[in-house]
Amino acid sequence: MRMRLLKLGVLMVPALWLGLSTSVLAGGPPVAMLTQVQGDVEVSKDGKEWKKVDRNKFLFAGYQIKTGADGSGKLVNQTTNLTQEIAAGSVVEITETDAKAVSGKLSDAAQDSGNLVSGIGQRFEKAQRYTTVRRSVEKQSTEVKLDTIAEITLSATYPDLVWSGMGSEYAYRLVIDGKNYPVAATDSDMVRFTVPALTPGKHEYRVDVIKGSDSVYEPKKSGAIKWLSKEEEGQIAAGLAQVEKTSPKDNLSKAMFLEDKGLEVSALDLYRKYFEANADDADMYPMLIKAYHDLKLEKLKKDSAVKLQDMLKASGS
Repeated sequence: MRMRLLKLGVLMVPALWLGLSTSVLAGGPPVAMLTQVQGDVEVSKDGKEWKKVDRNKFLFAGYQIKTGADGSGKLVNQTTNLTQEIAAGSVVEITETDAKAVSGKLSDAAQDSGNLVSGIGQRFEKAQRYTTVRRSVEKQSTEVKLDTIAEITLSATYPDLVWSGMGSEYAYRLVIDGKNYPVAATDSDMVRFTVPALTPGKHEYRVDVIKGSDSVYEPKKSGAIKWLSKEEEGQIAAGLAQVEKTSPKDNLSKAMFLEDKGLEVSALDLYRKYFEANADDADMYPMLIKAYHDLKLEKLKKDSAVKLQDMLKASGS
């Protein structure tokens, strides 16, 4: 794992790796999503401690759902996209591949007109790899380096580009197709710039690091911005509407959909919004860490991995 080089950079020396084992994190990708929750509905990881649920929730093997006298919900299988209705007064267990009724009634699996994000299992397993934290002693070096995402999709609706902040003494020069855009210094860990409208298609870009009046770092290789046409933006909007139909008010599912389309910054914004509202959802937190990783936001990635450890310790996992 490469660390972002802060200010004058850092030279890594022997480090202590603090990983999160699969016994601590969920053992595999989510099997189903609980949605359209109404009334009294609770979820448990072990069948002993139950928590009330009033929103969409991804469920893993071993989870159980319990509905009260006025409770109901729908399960959407993340592999098959088939749905099942949970009746009131039921207990349902999530298995390795689907769901089964322990008591009460679970309907037969049926097709649904909604649209799920594809490849959720592979995405989740990849995300878990980025939960490892490397703590190390950092020693100053004279090297300055800034990594940016190699290719990203932007549009009139989703125009923001981000990269790692390198300290308040550094400004930046964003270069798109040879045109310069100055970006002021900031002490934030993430620099955000709203890209002016571009023509549909591919555009070369790079981010130079500026100190005073001098350029102290220019990448050897440019990245690529894909700017969407109005028609392509319409397709994104239609896809989000389908996700909303299957997963009402679910920013997590919308984030994964946008991520699939290469809209990494907008996906990150929704991941952050989701976990601000659902701070206890440790099982899905690796998705936020992956979003930071994909955007080369190494400081935020590391901080989030440490936060995940704290969340798991606090929950006794």
